[in-house]
Amino acid sequence: MDNLVLTLGGGVALSFLAFALIYRFTRLRGYQVSLVVIVGMLCVFLPLQIVFWQGVDVFAIHLALFVITPYGMAIVTAQWEASRGAGRRGGGWIHWAPATIVAFFLVIATVDATIISLANHGMPSGLVGRILPEPRSGAEHVTSHFPGTVANDYFKKEPLFNEHLARLAEQEARGWEVRQGWIGTPRLGRETVFQVKVLDGQGNPLSGARVEGRFARPSDERQDRTVWFEAAGPGIYQAPVALAMPGAWEVRLRVEREGNVHEQRGITSVREG
Repeated sequence: MDNLVLTLGGGVALSFLAFALIYRFTRLRGYQVSLVVIVGMLCVFLPLQIVFWQGVDVFAIHLALFVITPYGMAIVTAQWEASRGAGRRGGGWIHWAPATIVAFFLVIATVDATIISLANHGMPSGLVGRILPEPRSGAEHVTSHFPGTVANDYFKKEPLFNEHLARLAEQEARGWEVRQGWIGTPRLGRETVFQVKVLDGQGNPLSGARVEGRFARPSDERQDRTVWFEAAGPGIYQAPVALAMPGAWEVRLRVEREGNVHEQRGITSVREG
């Protein structure tokens, strides 16, 4: 359910089709058919949302449109039934007041869907140059995508938090020392060697370890990358790294040897030129 256009448009079309078929081939009145369609939609929609949960905002916009569609159809058919029962020909099928309410909610749902789509996928490239101002940095490619980095949530989940604290205590008692840094000045798009030096609890070089590094971009998780370090000497591990955006990066290191794990985080910066 990542594509709002597909899921919203398809759901509305199916609701409309179900309403039309039930109303055409049964003797149920408009509001009765509306209730049947809404209940049927909920029986299908809610389990799918549980399995493919995309957040409260996406859930709310789908639910609103899927309910408004059969409700609006019920208003139209109810007006038509009343007009036919009174023996009137011509005239409007629907009063302006309920039509205004339905139109209002459709506009709200459309605006919300647009905002959610822009937040998740960014503005189409053809509109970026026309709507957004020219970048002051002189960048050639501009994006309106705002994914951010997924925040750590140890504090939200007590079991994970307690496990995290236990690992920290074990790591501190082990006494490993991990030092990291660039050999040279890191610059945008150029490979620069990143070095990690690992010492055991007695200050001796720790060889034979498996070292993994993750460079995370706080403003755009799509730029995150993982590298594996190779031994370059006793307790020294190196890897060439080229980062695609200038500015601040978060460095997450994981050192593993014989089942023992040491994790460490830091901040580094990459220059443009």
